Amino acid sequence: MSGPILRPLELAENKLSLFLERFPEYRKTLRLALTHEDSSTSPLNYMGWQWHDVETHPTKLIRLVTEGVSRISLKTRQATYYVLRDREALKRVLIKRGY
Repeated sequence: MSGPILRPLELAENKLSLFLERFPEYRKTLRLALTHEDSSTSPLNYMGWQWHDVETHPTKLIRLVTEGVSRISLKTRQATYYVLRDREALKRVLIKRGY
C-alpha cells in the first residue's frame, strides 16, 4: 500500500477525467451545466439546471447522478433540477484536457 497519496481534490479530478474518457458524449453536457451554474444571478436561490438547459435527454442525466458527477437538487411532478457535485474540479479538468 505504498503508492502516491492523492488529495481529495486530485481524486475528484481523476474521477472526472476517467468519466469523460469513458463517456465523451457528456463533454458538451457538462460544459453547458457549468455555464448554466456560473451564470446564475442569485446563488442562494439557484435551483439547478434541467435537461433542456444542457441539451441532453433526461434519461442520460441519470448516469451523471449514479457516477457522482451531479446530484438532484430538487424534484417536482413537473421537473427535476440537477447541480454539479464539484464545479471547481470540473472546471480544472475541462481546462486541462482542452474540452
